[in-house]
Amino acid sequence: YTAILQDTVEDAFASFGIRFQAKNFGMGQYSSGPELGLCMNEVFGDDIDVLMWDFGSLQPDWEPTRRSVLWSNRAGLHPTRPILFSYDSFGERFLSLSEGDTGTILMDADVMQARRKQAPDSNVVLNLPDALSDYRCS
Repeated sequence: YTAILQDTVEDAFASFGIRFQAKNFGMGQYSSGPELGLCMNEVFGDDIDVLMWDFGSLQPDWEPTRRSVLWSNRAGLHPTRPILFSYDSFGERFLSLSEGDTGTILMDADVMQARRKQAPDSNVVLNLPDALSDYRCS
């Protein structure tokens, strides 16, 4: 997602005189959640606009849930007040942050997978628009 975001919006932001920089940081299946949650400035820097938690494919248990809650709560306290994205099927915990002044966007992995299955299969339907041509192949 990060590289596609960078390639897609960099020129648009530049036309307004804004340097857009997307950075990808892997978390190694939750194992570094405490480090990233407690050392956000050291890892991500002081100028954060958007942060994303993307673990929709992993099964939750108590430990990953605690780590993601730590990460999201610390992100919500960051001085730049970044918008938090969550790609997760268990993201209800993130939605509670929007009750304050933290922007949150939940992309439910189960819902997105169901939407993907509704898209036409490019092996069956010919001449799809470029945006759909490789989205779903049987």
